[in-house]
Amino acid sequence: MSGSHEPNLGYIRQAVQSIKHVYDGSQLVILRSTVSVGTTRSVIVPFLKDICGHDEVFVSMCPERTVEGRAIEELTHLPQIISGNNLHALEMAESIFTRITPHVLKASSPEEAELAKLFCNTYRDMNFAIGNAFCLAAQTFGIDGINVIRLANEGYSRANIAVPGFVAGPCLEKDAYILAHNMPQCPSREFILEGRAISSSLEDAVVEWAKQKVHGETIALSGMAFKGRPETSDLRGSPSVNIARNLFASGYELRLHDFATYPDEMEALGLGRVCGSLSEACEGADAVMILNNHEGYTDITREDLGGEITVLDSWQVCRNIHDAYSLGNMLLDEGGRD
Repeated sequence: MSGSHEPNLGYIRQAVQSIKHVYDGSQLVILRSTVSVGTTRSVIVPFLKDICGHDEVFVSMCPERTVEGRAIEELTHLPQIISGNNLHALEMAESIFTRITPHVLKASSPEEAELAKLFCNTYRDMNFAIGNAFCLAAQTFGIDGINVIRLANEGYSRANIAVPGFVAGPCLEKDAYILAHNMPQCPSREFILEGRAISSSLEDAVVEWAKQKVHGETIALSGMAFKGRPETSDLRGSPSVNIARNLFASGYELRLHDFATYPDEMEALGLGRVCGSLSEACEGADAVMILNNHEGYTDITREDLGGEITVLDSWQVCRNIHDAYSLGNMLLDEGGRD
C-alpha cells in the first residue's frame, strides 16, 4: 500500500518478472498474496502471456490465510481456498493443495478467491472496530469502555463484542483499503472505510492522552512490534511505531523497548533511544506506554517500572498494576486512578 492507500503492484510485478527465465507458459503460477479484486485476471494473466508469448496461461489465486506466528501449523489445518483462470489451472491447484490439507475449497473464479481473503481480514477489522467504537462511546458518558464491554459479554451468548485494542499489522491495517480500492461508491464501501478509520483513531487518542496526562517530556514506549501474542518481532504496520512517530513529531523524548524486536530495527526508526530492558526504558521517564500484549508484561510490578510513573497499559496485561490507564478509560479525567 502507498501513503494514499492505493495498492502498490510493483512488488508482485517484480515477483512475476523474476520467473521469466524459467517460465514457458505450461507451469501453474499461484498467487498467495492479498490483492484487490480483479488483479489476478487483469494484471497477472496478461503479464504472464506477455512473458511467454502464449494465448493461454494457467494462474490460480489461492489466498494464504495463516496468522503470523502459527503459519506452519495452520497451513495444514485450515481449509485452503483455490481457484483458476481456467479449468486446467484449477485442477493443477487442486492436485497441489490436496497434498497439504484434506480440506480444499474451490472458488468459482479468481475474483471470488480474492474477495474471500479480503472478506476474512476485513471482517476481523470491522469486528474490532465495533469494539473500539463502543469503547470510545462509553467514555463520552464517563464510563470505562472495557469494563462495560466485559459486562455486556459475560455469560450472554448473543454478545461477543471485541475487547478494544489496536488493529494493525501487515494485513489488517491495509486490507480494508484494498477491498475498497476498486469497489464502486456504495454504502458498503463507506461503512468499511469508516470502521478502519475508527480503529486508526485509537493511535491519535493515545497521543492525545500523553498530551493531557503526562507531566513531562520523556516517555517510554514498550511493545513496538504490532502484536505480542503470538510473539513477533514484526514492526510492519505497527500502531506503536505510528504513535512513536506522532509523539516524536510533537517534541517528546522517547525510549523504545520490545521483548522480541531486534534493537537495530528499532534504532533504524530514528525515533529515540533503544533500551535493552523495560526497567532501563522507564528510568527517569515521566510515563510508560505498554502498547502490545506480550506475555512478558504479565508479572511486572511498579518496582520494575521505577516506582511512581504514569502508566498506560493499553491491553490491560499488567495484572499487578492496578492504577494504570487503559484504552477503556484513557479519555476520562480519573481514568487510571481507581
